[in-house]
Amino acid sequence: MEERVEKKVQKQRKKSVSYNILFMPDDDTMAMRTFSIKMEVLVLFFAAIAFLVVIALTYCSILMKELDAANNSILALRMQSEEIIEENSRLVSENEKLQEKVDILSDTVNDKLYQEEQREAQRAKSCMPSGFPLKGTASYNANETELDGQPIAYFQVAPGTGVIATANGTVSSVAGSSGNGYIIMVDHGNGYFSVYRNGSKPKVDEGDEVTKATELFVIEAGQERLGYQIIQENQYINPLEFMETYG
Repeated sequence: MEERVEKKVQKQRKKSVSYNILFMPDDDTMAMRTFSIKMEVLVLFFAAIAFLVVIALTYCSILMKELDAANNSILALRMQSEEIIEENSRLVSENEKLQEKVDILSDTVNDKLYQEEQREAQRAKSCMPSGFPLKGTASYNANETELDGQPIAYFQVAPGTGVIATANGTVSSVAGSSGNGYIIMVDHGNGYFSVYRNGSKPKVDEGDEVTKATELFVIEAGQERLGYQIIQENQYINPLEFMETYG
């Protein structure tokens, strides 16, 4: 008897378990439906859901890792950007300092060039025979303006008056005698020569460097007339037209 009961229990265990699902519609016109689902199908259904959940969680985990990696990349790029901005600021500051130094050097060079140009202009001006050839006053003889067909200016000068060079230069020649008169020629190094004619004893020699303050003669008694000429590029020109002041 007990063996029969045991066999029936085992037989029941081997049978498939089924679940009935009852659907109750709200509408009275629709019939009530009943579905029967086997245990194996239900297990497979929940297993599939569990598998999908695992896949979703795995995918989310992968996305989180990728998101973390992207955030780390963004953070690294931001740090690099900040470093580049800082480096750029440093370079801009250095460039401004260098530009300031360049400006200072440029101003210094320009000042030196300007000063050199001014000195050169001053030197050029100092070598132009446009000055008055006497330290004192003199009267001009307007009736006698040529010597051997060349322009000349004659001045009547009091004894003791100094005859000076009308510009910087070098004495190129000293010629003549006390009886016939002396001729001093000054080369101004720019195509101009100034010529001084007087019977007084010359105070310079050939090769001497002269300035506007250098005395060439001191007018002696009996030698009160000074003849003055200017040569420009081997041509005599009217010295009065070239002279800044005369009296």
